[in-house]
Amino acid sequence: MKKILVLEDDRLLAKTLKLGLSRVDVGVRLVHDLPSFYRVIENKQPDLCVMDRMIGEQDSLDAVDYLREISPQTKVLMLTKKSAVEDRINGFEGGADDYLPKPFSLAELRLRVRSLLHLYRNPEEEKGVRLGEVVFYPRQGLVVTPEGKVPLRKREAEILLCLSRSPSVIVPKQTIVRSLWPETFEPHPTTVDVYIRRMRQKLGKYQSIVETRRGFGYRLVAFEGE
Repeated sequence: MKKILVLEDDRLLAKTLKLGLSRVDVGVRLVHDLPSFYRVIENKQPDLCVMDRMIGEQDSLDAVDYLREISPQTKVLMLTKKSAVEDRINGFEGGADDYLPKPFSLAELRLRVRSLLHLYRNPEEEKGVRLGEVVFYPRQGLVVTPEGKVPLRKREAEILLCLSRSPSVIVPKQTIVRSLWPETFEPHPTTVDVYIRRMRQKLGKYQSIVETRRGFGYRLVAFEGE
Protein backbone atom coordinates (compact mmCIF):
# COMPACT_ATOMS: atom_id res chain seq x y z
CA MET A 1 0.00 0.00 0.00
CA LYS A 2 1.26 3.46 -0.93
CA LYS A 3 1.61 6.17 1.71
CA ILE A 4 0.46 9.78 1.26
CA LEU A 5 1.32 12.57 3.68
CA VAL A 6 -0.95 15.64 3.49
CA LEU A 7 0.30 18.98 4.83
CA GLU A 8 -2.63 21.39 5.13
CA ASP A 9 -3.26 23.94 7.91
CA ASP A 10 -6.96 24.27 7.08
CA ARG A 11 -8.21 21.35 9.16
CA LEU A 12 -11.60 21.11 7.45
CA LEU A 13 -9.96 21.01 4.02
CA ALA A 14 -7.41 18.49 5.32
CA LYS A 15 -10.20 16.12 6.41
CA THR A 16 -11.87 16.56 3.03
CA LEU A 17 -8.62 15.70 1.28
CA LYS A 18 -8.15 12.61 3.40
CA LEU A 19 -11.70 11.51 2.65
CA GLY A 20 -11.19 12.04 -1.07
CA LEU A 21 -7.78 10.41 -1.30
CA SER A 22 -8.76 7.44 0.84
CA ARG A 23 -10.70 6.15 -2.13
CA VAL A 24 -7.35 5.52 -3.77
CA ASP A 25 -5.48 2.40 -2.67
CA VAL A 26 -3.24 4.30 -0.28
CA GLY A 27 -2.89 5.18 3.38
CA VAL A 28 -3.33 8.89 4.12
CA ARG A 29 -1.84 10.78 7.08
CA LEU A 30 -2.55 14.43 7.95
CA VAL A 31 -0.26 17.05 9.47
CA HIS A 32 -1.14 20.71 9.95
CA ASP A 33 2.20 22.45 10.49
CA LEU A 34 5.80 22.25 9.27
CA PRO A 35 7.37 20.89 12.52
CA SER A 36 4.95 17.94 12.38
CA PHE A 37 5.73 17.48 8.68
CA TYR A 38 9.47 17.30 9.41
CA ARG A 39 8.96 14.78 12.20
CA VAL A 40 6.91 12.46 10.00
CA ILE A 41 9.20 12.47 6.98
CA GLU A 42 12.24 11.85 9.19
CA ASN A 43 10.64 8.68 10.58
CA LYS A 44 8.48 7.49 7.69
CA GLN A 45 9.25 8.18 4.06
CA PRO A 46 5.94 8.57 2.18
CA ASP A 47 5.49 7.81 -1.50
CA LEU A 48 3.77 11.17 -2.04
CA CYS A 49 3.47 14.45 -0.15
CA VAL A 50 0.44 16.64 -0.91
CA MET A 51 1.45 20.05 0.44
CA ASP A 52 -0.33 23.37 0.81
CA ARG A 53 2.11 26.01 -0.48
CA MET A 54 1.47 28.50 2.33
CA ILE A 55 1.29 27.18 5.91
CA GLY A 56 0.41 30.28 7.89
CA GLU A 57 3.08 32.78 6.89
CA GLN A 58 5.58 30.07 5.92
CA ASP A 59 6.27 28.82 2.41
CA SER A 60 6.28 25.01 2.51
CA LEU A 61 8.44 25.00 -0.61
CA ASP A 62 11.33 25.59 1.79
CA ALA A 63 10.70 22.10 3.21
CA VAL A 64 10.94 20.37 -0.16
CA ASP A 65 14.75 20.63 -0.40
CA TYR A 66 15.06 18.89 2.96
CA LEU A 67 12.58 16.24 1.87
CA ARG A 68 14.66 15.62 -1.27
CA GLU A 69 17.78 15.05 0.85
CA ILE A 70 16.28 12.36 3.07
CA SER A 71 13.77 10.83 0.66
CA PRO A 72 14.60 11.67 -2.99
CA GLN A 73 12.08 9.14 -4.33
CA THR A 74 9.11 10.88 -2.65
CA LYS A 75 6.89 12.79 -5.08
CA VAL A 76 5.49 16.23 -4.23
CA LEU A 77 2.11 17.64 -5.28
CA MET A 78 1.81 21.32 -4.34
CA LEU A 79 -1.62 22.86 -3.64
CA THR A 80 -1.76 26.64 -3.78
CA LYS A 81 -3.65 29.84 -4.46
CA LYS A 82 -0.48 31.07 -6.19
CA SER A 83 -1.51 30.23 -9.75
CA ALA A 84 0.54 32.71 -11.81
CA VAL A 85 2.94 31.17 -14.35
CA GLU A 86 5.93 32.49 -12.41
CA ASP A 87 4.64 30.90 -9.18
CA ARG A 88 4.15 27.52 -10.87
CA ILE A 89 7.62 27.64 -12.39
CA ASN A 90 9.02 28.62 -9.00
CA GLY A 91 7.25 25.62 -7.49
CA PHE A 92 8.60 23.19 -10.09
CA GLU A 93 12.14 24.55 -9.82
CA GLY A 94 11.83 24.31 -6.04
CA GLY A 95 11.33 20.56 -6.36
CA ALA A 96 7.58 20.00 -6.79
CA ASP A 97 6.55 17.26 -9.21
CA ASP A 98 3.07 18.65 -9.82
CA TYR A 99 1.24 21.88 -9.03
CA LEU A 100 -2.53 22.18 -8.54
CA PRO A 101 -4.02 25.70 -8.13
CA LYS A 102 -6.86 26.28 -5.67
CA PRO A 103 -9.80 25.91 -5.98
CA PHE A 104 -9.67 22.42 -7.47
CA SER A 105 -11.98 19.42 -7.72
CA LEU A 106 -11.34 16.25 -5.76
CA ALA A 107 -11.73 14.33 -9.01
CA GLU A 108 -8.80 16.21 -10.55
CA LEU A 109 -6.75 15.80 -7.37
CA ARG A 110 -7.32 12.04 -7.41
CA LEU A 111 -6.25 11.87 -11.06
CA ARG A 112 -3.06 13.79 -10.29
CA VAL A 113 -2.33 11.50 -7.34
CA ARG A 114 -2.87 8.36 -9.40
CA SER A 115 -0.58 9.74 -12.08
CA LEU A 116 2.22 10.46 -9.60
CA LEU A 117 1.94 7.13 -7.81
CA HIS A 118 1.83 5.39 -11.18
CA LEU A 119 5.48 6.39 -11.60
CA TYR A 120 6.42 3.85 -8.95
CA ARG A 121 5.69 0.76 -11.00
CA ASN A 122 8.54 -1.74 -11.28
CA PRO A 123 11.06 -0.82 -13.99
CA GLU A 124 10.21 -4.05 -15.82
CA GLU A 125 6.69 -2.67 -16.44
CA GLU A 126 7.99 0.31 -18.42
CA LYS A 127 10.07 0.33 -21.53
CA GLY A 128 13.31 2.10 -20.70
CA VAL A 129 15.88 3.96 -22.79
CA ARG A 130 19.00 1.78 -22.84
CA LEU A 131 22.34 3.58 -22.78
CA GLY A 132 24.82 0.73 -22.79
CA GLU A 133 24.92 -0.63 -19.23
CA VAL A 134 22.55 2.10 -18.01
CA VAL A 135 18.77 2.24 -18.50
CA PHE A 136 16.66 5.39 -18.12
CA TYR A 137 12.95 5.04 -17.21
CA PRO A 138 11.35 8.42 -18.05
CA ARG A 139 7.93 7.84 -16.45
CA GLN A 140 9.53 6.85 -13.17
CA GLY A 141 12.28 9.47 -13.27
CA LEU A 142 14.74 6.65 -12.61
CA VAL A 143 18.16 5.65 -13.91
CA VAL A 144 19.12 2.02 -13.30
CA THR A 145 22.86 1.27 -13.27
CA PRO A 146 24.72 -2.00 -12.63
CA GLU A 147 25.20 -0.75 -9.06
CA GLY A 148 21.61 0.24 -8.32
CA LYS A 149 18.83 2.76 -8.92
CA VAL A 150 19.33 6.53 -9.13
CA PRO A 151 16.09 8.55 -8.62
CA LEU A 152 15.98 11.89 -10.43
CA ARG A 153 14.02 15.04 -9.74
CA LYS A 154 11.26 15.90 -12.19
CA ARG A 155 13.21 18.52 -14.15
CA GLU A 156 16.31 16.32 -14.33
CA ALA A 157 14.24 13.47 -15.75
CA GLU A 158 12.61 15.85 -18.25
CA ILE A 159 16.04 16.99 -19.47
CA LEU A 160 17.16 13.38 -19.94
CA LEU A 161 13.93 12.63 -21.78
CA CYS A 162 14.48 15.63 -24.05
CA LEU A 163 17.98 14.36 -24.88
CA SER A 164 16.77 10.77 -25.35
CA ARG A 165 14.42 11.84 -28.15
CA SER A 166 17.51 12.51 -30.28
CA PRO A 167 19.99 9.83 -29.16
CA SER A 168 23.64 10.54 -29.95
CA VAL A 169 22.63 13.92 -31.43
CA ILE A 170 23.82 17.16 -29.85
CA VAL A 171 20.82 19.05 -28.47
CA PRO A 172 21.38 22.82 -28.09
CA LYS A 173 20.71 24.28 -24.66
CA GLN A 174 18.11 26.63 -26.14
CA THR A 175 16.19 23.64 -27.51
CA ILE A 176 16.04 22.15 -24.02
CA VAL A 177 14.85 25.47 -22.58
CA ARG A 178 12.09 25.90 -25.15
CA SER A 179 10.98 22.29 -24.66
CA LEU A 180 10.66 22.51 -20.87
CA TRP A 181 9.83 26.12 -20.01
CA PRO A 182 6.93 28.33 -21.20
CA GLU A 183 7.78 30.91 -23.85
CA THR A 184 6.73 33.64 -21.41
CA PHE A 185 9.48 32.62 -19.00
CA GLU A 186 13.19 32.87 -19.64
CA PRO A 187 15.28 30.87 -17.13
CA HIS A 188 18.74 32.00 -16.11
CA PRO A 189 21.37 31.13 -18.77
CA THR A 190 23.00 28.63 -16.39
CA THR A 191 19.79 26.92 -15.22
CA VAL A 192 20.16 23.92 -17.53
CA ASP A 193 23.85 23.63 -16.59
CA VAL A 194 22.89 23.51 -12.90
CA TYR A 195 20.40 20.67 -13.46
CA ILE A 196 22.94 18.76 -15.56
CA ARG A 197 25.61 19.19 -12.88
CA ARG A 198 23.30 17.93 -10.10
CA MET A 199 22.26 14.99 -12.25
CA ARG A 200 25.89 14.06 -12.89
CA GLN A 201 26.66 14.18 -9.18
CA LYS A 202 23.88 11.66 -8.56
CA LEU A 203 25.04 9.38 -11.39
CA GLY A 204 28.61 9.24 -10.11
CA LYS A 205 30.83 7.19 -12.42
CA TYR A 206 27.91 6.80 -14.83
CA GLN A 207 27.69 10.56 -15.42
CA SER A 208 29.42 10.17 -18.78
CA ILE A 209 26.06 9.23 -20.35
CA VAL A 210 25.46 13.01 -20.54
CA GLU A 211 28.14 14.50 -22.74
CA THR A 212 28.79 18.25 -22.94
CA ARG A 213 29.88 19.83 -26.20
CA ARG A 214 30.90 23.34 -25.17
CA GLY A 215 29.27 26.01 -27.27
CA PHE A 216 26.93 23.47 -28.87
CA GLY A 217 24.87 21.63 -26.22
CA TYR A 218 24.44 18.16 -24.73
CA ARG A 219 23.86 14.63 -25.94
CA LEU A 220 23.24 11.18 -24.49
CA VAL A 221 25.80 8.44 -25.10
CA ALA A 222 26.03 4.82 -24.02
CA PHE A 223 28.00 3.87 -20.92
CA GLU A 224 30.30 0.94 -21.58
CA GLY A 225 32.13 -0.54 -18.59
CA GLU A 226 35.69 -1.77 -18.72
